[in-house]
Amino acid sequence: MRASPCFGTSHGLYNLLAPTSLKNLNKLTSSDQAIWNAAYDEEFDGLSSIPTWEVISEEQFKQLKKSVKPLPSMAIATIKYNANNKPKQAKYRIVVLGNLDYHLWSRESTTAPVMSQLELRILTSLAVHHKTILKNCDVKQAFVQSSLPSGEEYFVKPPLGCPRSAPGTYWHLIRSLYGLHHAPKFWYEKLSRHLQSLGLKSSDSSPCLFVGTLIPGEAPIYVGIYVDDIIYFSPSPTIEKKFEEQLSTIGEVDFMGQVSHFLGIEFNWQHLDDGNISVVY
Repeated sequence: MRASPCFGTSHGLYNLLAPTSLKNLNKLTSSDQAIWNAAYDEEFDGLSSIPTWEVISEEQFKQLKKSVKPLPSMAIATIKYNANNKPKQAKYRIVVLGNLDYHLWSRESTTAPVMSQLELRILTSLAVHHKTILKNCDVKQAFVQSSLPSGEEYFVKPPLGCPRSAPGTYWHLIRSLYGLHHAPKFWYEKLSRHLQSLGLKSSDSSPCLFVGTLIPGEAPIYVGIYVDDIIYFSPSPTIEKKFEEQLSTIGEVDFMGQVSHFLGIEFNWQHLDDGNISVVY
């Protein structure tokens, strides 16, 4: 695996336009190529190590005598920026072309709820009431944490120009992958079950808001989810730490601390002398 390069101002990307395909990488400077190669390695290695797929040859696929064609996939490149509008991360996402999905599906089988800005404001008000701040985290490669249902098979062609896949090979998916119609709902159901197993309960009117007690007699934890982004708070720092430990058992989680940006809203928190919290957004 290649070492990840530095994304600082002096050693960051020269070209701030994300490449449109893996084949276009050879048109970039050598330093930019190194950054994007490392970004693709991170995505590919993360997916293959779970594992998300098993590799099969074209001959093996033919022997399966499947009546379906393998679904094509794409490597989508994006650049993430920090609060100062400086590039902080080059990122790839391997995505299946779900519009060519050969499985039967309905809106009900694919729809997953997401938190609204109104629900975000409710959690913000509750946090201020309890004299604390919102924290946030995200689950890495969340959509691939869910196993596929038995009997639901997917065969995928690696992205065109994939430097990590041998020519003529296919991926037989073991887990869900970005782009599949069912992926959002599979992930929501997995995360919801995990939160419920910790003792949290979702709101009857807002299925993306959860509250519960991790330790009997101690303060509750409040949680809101938006796909793979999670915000949370508890009046007790001990409970927050325990929640972080228990949430981490679902996969690799990046805990980012105090919420500064969420759902397009910028948060400015202030700790007042009297112990209260003020927030402007």
